[in-house]
Amino acid sequence: MNLYHAHRRPGTTLVELLLFLAFFAVVGGTVISILFATSDQRVRQQTIASVERTGLQALQGLRWRIEHAERVTDPPRGHSGSNLALQMASESDDPLIIGADSGSLVFVLHDTKKTLTPEGMTVSHFVVRNMSPSATHPAVLLSFDLAETYPLPSSQVSQYLQHFEMAVSLLPDDAPVGNECGCAVPACQGGTYRWQVCTADECVPAITTLPCS
Repeated sequence: MNLYHAHRRPGTTLVELLLFLAFFAVVGGTVISILFATSDQRVRQQTIASVERTGLQALQGLRWRIEHAERVTDPPRGHSGSNLALQMASESDDPLIIGADSGSLVFVLHDTKKTLTPEGMTVSHFVVRNMSPSATHPAVLLSFDLAETYPLPSSQVSQYLQHFEMAVSLLPDDAPVGNECGCAVPACQGGTYRWQVCTADECVPAITTLPCS
């Protein structure tokens, strides 16, 4: 009997092996969940920072141009619209139109359209209100939503949306010199925003258009 016990070697039973595997599965699942949660949070924070930076940069770029415009031509004082039209002193920049097109924030100088927001971000609910207290003291309020949809490491898809708003007063100009041709005020016609540009001292329809409502 003693000889039998002397030659026995301790081993792992099937029950102990199953318990070990179950414990390993639980620990492994917890670690993977933590890693995915950390990665998801990092992606969210990067997206939030990107959207907020893009929105603020777009507003700052527009602020300078709006401040140096001569007057607001559309929307009328006390009204709101889906596009902002400004009279500029330089014929090559007149008019300046700001609005949204195909989910992007854009501005048009004369007849050249430029995009302010990158591909992958969507602009919605762009609204401009003419808050001018008088014709000689023009001021506007711009607002829009900027969103970005992004995939998460955990195979989910999420979206971050931020609302942006900016009030701007145009710098006083007692002697405006823009629109020497006397072109018509930009206007929405059947869902399309149209305007004229001065070419060779003559008003002609702009090739570029924007959606409107």
